[in-house]
Amino acid sequence: MMDGSWGDGWWWPGIVVMFIFMVFCMMMMARMMGGMSDSRSHESERHGPDVPERTLANRLASGEIDVDEYERLRDALHRAGKSTRT
Repeated sequence: MMDGSWGDGWWWPGIVVMFIFMVFCMMMMARMMGGMSDSRSHESERHGPDVPERTLANRLASGEIDVDEYERLRDALHRAGKSTRT
């Protein structure tokens, strides 16, 4: 029978669950779009000054170059980096 009630008080848990679900969905969308990540740290990882040094270290670790070549190239990178800053 329709007496105009809202279901004896069982309507509010549904609204609370729906609100929590909406907040969860918005947080997931923001995270997927990159809004909640620290974009500056990712930017510095890709374009930071230590990327060439990491490449050299990887080449040394894989055996492509020896220690003397690594040190020579690393010093050349440091000299080139100092000359571009001044």
